Amino acid sequence: MKLRSEQWAVGSGQWDRASVRAARCSLPTRHSHRRGLSLIEVLLAMTIFFIAIVAISRLVDMGTDYELESRLHATGARLAQAKLAEFETGIETLSESSSGEFGDSDAGWSWSMNSELQGTNLYLVSVTVTRDMKGRPFTLTLAQMVLDPAAKGAAAEAARPDPSGG
Repeated sequence: MKLRSEQWAVGSGQWDRASVRAARCSLPTRHSHRRGLSLIEVLLAMTIFFIAIVAISRLVDMGTDYELESRLHATGARLAQAKLAEFETGIETLSESSSGEFGDSDAGWSWSMNSELQGTNLYLVSVTVTRDMKGRPFTLTLAQMVLDPAAKGAAAEAARPDPSGG
């Protein structure tokens, strides 16, 4: 059996010259064919990965800080409104200024009140609540015009009408 010059002789295990030349031209060179990544590519990929991890962890920290601050705003507003209601109803007296601490369920919160006489029996009452937030003070102030509860009276002081009509 006679073979062409480009074919490989199966039985002989050899190439002829034309086949070898054609095979050399079609094979990729050693430099163009790579099996893995270089050290610089691995280091660059790791650097990008670690920068992304640091950025994501910073965003998580910022998110938890904003959550804590919003929770403190909600709690502080509730406490300031409750304390202002105590001054409005006469539970606390309208002096020029006073301060104190909140009870057991709201331990760590303190309050202060300033009142300014604006007219006859009309006061501008400012209640400020404060709490420590990670080493720095968190402060919320609520102000409202309040009539002096002593001047307007209380429901307990009202006299009952005579049921006999007389």
